[in-house]
Amino acid sequence: MTQNVQTIPLDELSDDVQLSKQTIVRWIDRHLIDAELDWALSDENEEVRMITLTDDSLDFLRSFAEEYREDVVSRTEARHILKQIDRKKIKKLIRAGDVKDVEVDEETRIVVGSIEDYMRRREGNGEEEEE
Repeated sequence: MTQNVQTIPLDELSDDVQLSKQTIVRWIDRHLIDAELDWALSDENEEVRMITLTDDSLDFLRSFAEEYREDVVSRTEARHILKQIDRKKIKKLIRAGDVKDVEVDEETRIVVGSIEDYMRRREGNGEEEEE
């Protein structure tokens, strides 16, 4: 049986699965998702990052993203996801309500979905870092 292959803008996929573009690109680079990235020109003649993947890969990504967003991580792991080195930055994000924390076994853990939401907001404001 032949797989249906589709090419969609990375922005749309990011909105669909509620993950940052940074995370999706990193997962593709690490071969966690069977997909390919490319560039195309929009109708406005702007470069747009495109992703090509099969329906099975897209289904896998959707289910994996849903589980991933529900996960909780330590502050150190949160800094790795955010590519931040400064410990104080995570504390500031928690205090500002930009990321959600929970107590697990008397330890503060960060909800991954809130990290992804924060990164998506940054990407939407043009603050994304190039890979």
